[in-house]
Amino acid sequence: MDPLEVHPHIQIPPHSTNIQRPRNSVLSLLRRVSVFSHISTLHRPRHPTLDKLFDDAKKLEARIYRSVLYQKLFQHATYALLLAALYFILVGLPLWKGLVWWMYNFLATKFILTGGCVVFSGTAFLYAFAPLLIVFEKDPMKQDAEAVKSEPNSIQSCALLIPCYKSESLIGSTLEAALKVFPAKNIFVIANGNSPEPLDNTADVCHKYHVNHIWCPIGSKIIAQFLGCYAAENYPFTLLIDDDCILPPEFPIVTDRMKGNIKCLGYTIKSVGQGRQPGTLCQQAQDIEYKLSGLQRAFAGKVGSATFPHGAIALWDRELLMKTFHCHPGFSISEDWFFGHVARELGSRILMCTQVFVETETPPAIFWVDNNESRGGFGEMTIYKQRFYRWNFFFVNGCYWNMKYILWSWKLGWWEIGAKVFVWQEVYETIIFLLTPFVLPISLIIRPEFCAILLATTFGMYFINVLIFNEVHLRKKNERVSWVAILYYMPYKITLFLVNVASCYYSIYKYAKYFAKRHPKVVHDAKVIQVILDFVELSENEAGSILRHGRDDGAKEQHT
Repeated sequence: MDPLEVHPHIQIPPHSTNIQRPRNSVLSLLRRVSVFSHISTLHRPRHPTLDKLFDDAKKLEARIYRSVLYQKLFQHATYALLLAALYFILVGLPLWKGLVWWMYNFLATKFILTGGCVVFSGTAFLYAFAPLLIVFEKDPMKQDAEAVKSEPNSIQSCALLIPCYKSESLIGSTLEAALKVFPAKNIFVIANGNSPEPLDNTADVCHKYHVNHIWCPIGSKIIAQFLGCYAAENYPFTLLIDDDCILPPEFPIVTDRMKGNIKCLGYTIKSVGQGRQPGTLCQQAQDIEYKLSGLQRAFAGKVGSATFPHGAIALWDRELLMKTFHCHPGFSISEDWFFGHVARELGSRILMCTQVFVETETPPAIFWVDNNESRGGFGEMTIYKQRFYRWNFFFVNGCYWNMKYILWSWKLGWWEIGAKVFVWQEVYETIIFLLTPFVLPISLIIRPEFCAILLATTFGMYFINVLIFNEVHLRKKNERVSWVAILYYMPYKITLFLVNVASCYYSIYKYAKYFAKRHPKVVHDAKVIQVILDFVELSENEAGSILRHGRDDGAKEQHT
């Protein structure tokens, strides 16, 4: 699977910049397939800036367009550059001694190898065990959850946005859980796909539950989220979740924590299998991984800022989220990582709410599954495809964005120090992935006994880390996993480490094709802005129709 095919981005050929925006291009389609239980746009203000965005996008597309010939030349020139770097920098012989030769001689000095291993082990120990100094928050009180429902500044002021793709089979369970927390009028399902017509009957499911449904004819999660922000513009807060996230009945809408420069909050998540069961050992290992990641992000938030909230669920100040879309580079891969990166650059700390674990379905296997099995929504069937082709695609490229942030972004004040420590962790881990194919074999050749002891010690350190986490932190939340899953977890992580190493080099190879095309920001894509404009026009027409006919479906369609 090619990462470029997972979330294809439409390349628009150049047109005359004087062309006026065509009207009703997707308006009639939106009118046919959109379902609005409560029209939250009765008093929707107009958006004069959208027309300017559209005109600017039309002008920009002519400048950034690259012909097929240019893309091919760019791609093959990059391949040639990579081959030249591989030989002249890494190999060098017989012209000169390359980097691999110097690395071998550098590591051959016992002090260098020993000292380097001490630094590596010490850094790994700090990053692994420091988060264990905190614990998860206590479960929310049921009566508190009921009280929150009547608070005008909590649920009533928050919209739930659910971007989805071919989710007819699973969106029902997601909506049933969401309706125990949110009123129907606050829920917006934004189905999307590269098609002028809906790809399934998600709209019918939404109509059954009386929630808002919108069809976005451009297939991209980030574009669907952008459209959803305009649909929910009367709400000061937005909760973004994936189509397979099951909100617990006592789910806390912690908008009261949005104070000062705190404009984004993540939630801890847990892995489940089909039917909300623990699932396979692979899914239980992911459960440990997700929960441990949640604690690590919570710790990062306490000392500075989490790097980014989980892509599966995040609570945003809508104003900041809209600013984030304007600064987001527009990549449809790793869009959640870039959301966090841009939010921090804009001066927002990212904290975590650890009161509950939100369920999300995960791949049931690492490499192979039965061909008859399937998952709805955006999810792949194996962890290998999920991470090798998509999650890890920007690991190497992300080093540029992270180092740029570490050096030049200082809007969080003193909180930047803690934030940058964990941003550096991402750079540090990527460097380890890139050096592993060279350092590990050389170390095994030079000092095999020492290297074997170091690997065993590292393995044991992470195993103890997981044991403490399971027996102390998860026990307090009644979320412990089985001992079998704990034993499975370590070989699982070793396998994924090797997948991460391979994916870094694969992504470097694929960058030539990916960056041969220009990827505009969503606010610089004329087709995206046209969809937004048509949606706003449709909303105003729908609102006018309601006012003319005196229709009031509020009592009938309120679903709590």
